[in-house]
Amino acid sequence: GFEVTSPIAARELAAIAAAHALAPDALARRWTLFDLDRLAAQHVSERTSVGVERVEEFASFVSDALAKESARDGGHGGGTPGSGFGKKKKRKLTTSTPTSGASPTSSAASTRVSFGGVTPKKMPREWARALDELTPGVSEYSKSVATPGSATSGGGEGARAATLHANLSARAEFDGDDSGCEVYVSTTGVRGDDFRYMRDRISDRVRAVDARIVDAESRFEFIGEEGEDGEGEAAETDVAASVTSRISRVDTKTGDEDATCVGRVVNAQKSDASGKMTEKSVAIEGSTEGSFGARVRLELRDVSNYSLFPGQVVKVTGRNPAGHCLVAKEISSVSAKPMKMSAPTSAVFAKPTTAVIASGPFSCAKDLKYEPLNDLLDFVVAENPDALILCGPLVDVENAFIKTGTCGDLDFDDVALNVTQTIERKLGFNDGDSKIKTKVIYVPSVRDAMLDAVFPQPAPKRESLFTSSTRAYVASNPGTFEINGAVFSVVSHDILKHLSAQEISKGFATKERLTRLATHVVSQANAYPLYPADPSACLDAAHADALALDVTPDVLILPSDLKTFAEVLEVSDVGKVVCVNPGRLARGDLGGTLAKLVVHAKPPTPSASADDADVPHDVAPRARVDIMKIK
Repeated sequence: GFEVTSPIAARELAAIAAAHALAPDALARRWTLFDLDRLAAQHVSERTSVGVERVEEFASFVSDALAKESARDGGHGGGTPGSGFGKKKKRKLTTSTPTSGASPTSSAASTRVSFGGVTPKKMPREWARALDELTPGVSEYSKSVATPGSATSGGGEGARAATLHANLSARAEFDGDDSGCEVYVSTTGVRGDDFRYMRDRISDRVRAVDARIVDAESRFEFIGEEGEDGEGEAAETDVAASVTSRISRVDTKTGDEDATCVGRVVNAQKSDASGKMTEKSVAIEGSTEGSFGARVRLELRDVSNYSLFPGQVVKVTGRNPAGHCLVAKEISSVSAKPMKMSAPTSAVFAKPTTAVIASGPFSCAKDLKYEPLNDLLDFVVAENPDALILCGPLVDVENAFIKTGTCGDLDFDDVALNVTQTIERKLGFNDGDSKIKTKVIYVPSVRDAMLDAVFPQPAPKRESLFTSSTRAYVASNPGTFEINGAVFSVVSHDILKHLSAQEISKGFATKERLTRLATHVVSQANAYPLYPADPSACLDAAHADALALDVTPDVLILPSDLKTFAEVLEVSDVGKVVCVNPGRLARGDLGGTLAKLVVHAKPPTPSASADDADVPHDVAPRARVDIMKIK
């Protein structure tokens, strides 16, 4: 604490508080900031006392600080009684209400929106109206005409951007109990209760990178032993003993003999002006345990086809004549994780599953009207799917109003609550008689303004976004969940775009590129296998374990700015995975795309019973996906 040593100093402090309308606690916090600001000055030895000579300097400090705040907040930043300096401040509207299509910073007048302390859960319509008042007039989105066949014009064939398995019906048929789908969200990933970030140490990065190589070595050994002996369990117990005998160090001299090693791909030198890896700069680095972290150049001239990127863990067969250059003959990804299996009578076979998938932003770039979201919800009401999968951001940091902080008296949490209240109202969450049974699953994004920008990202608290505990679910990013037993994995990060910028390849058709990039996520059994990560990734290596895919999903959702697609990924030794890039629901001031997924029921075999052995889900052959334009 601080001690006021002079009555004169006490009177001066009271005068400062009165002049700037500062409450005592606010004044104390400003003194603390003033004191810390001068921590290295000559007053350090007298920091516990408040003398007259320091009060005079403090008065100037307060005046300057308030002037800067007022200028930053457009004239509304002056101190107010109990203003709570040091608390989380709500951003204030600093510009006039822009006309349609105008930038939110194009005028000098200012407007403030007051809600009288009423929360959106009590008055959602008033809150939505207040957001609309920030951008009155007709938006560019409203001016645009719905494309014939789009989701907002009846869902005809004309506006489908892509269709997977068009021979299957776009409608699910089910004669049983239509009481809704069963949803289970995995909680084995990132835990939000005690999640700490910004503690990313070099040792964490080394551990994260090395752990992936060691895991790949172990899985390779297990598969090799099982293939030779046919005894998977016995082979697994001997994995540690056989690692050195089956896998060579990456820098072992082999002469003209071939050897097999496992390591991660690295860019040995910045040979390209952009820093991108080239064929001449590819190297392979072994684990610290198996190869003592050795790194050698990887020669690719004898490989007919390859697809490589920094951070990729690969198995390489080739020769290393002198120990410093591995001449590769064959390069492959170490096998992906196995897919989940279930009893033949489980829901994944007995019940069809329908889902609508959409990825943010959900509002146009220059307003907060959320018109694309409203069109999406109208489509969901008409289709009544089992689930609506929403990939963030709900409140996009790239939105013009969010980026400039021109949200009136609303903070980012307020805007997010307005969005979720709109979802609950339109889907009848609180209407017991509603015929809409759709359940909502939300996967956050590092671009969500109201959440911490860190990846992997913990699931937000459900009660902070939704009022329903039975129809709303929140997952982490990356997130894994089940709908009627089918396993879904979602990575709301644009990993496809990041991989596209770093990958080099040979011997593949151009049209296969997006599918090939998506296959890397499955074959690496990792939601973000690229390392070093893209600067926008916000990757925290201390929590890198949460990026691992424990099982290969039946459906993989990878929202991206790249071209939308719906494809079946064929992963060797594992199975087939349905991969969907639904695109963005809003692109600039225009509508984007969404995806509709239908997984048809699989008729049980005549001998199927609960006692039968578990069998693969085999979702891919019975799944239809339509990528549809929203407008």
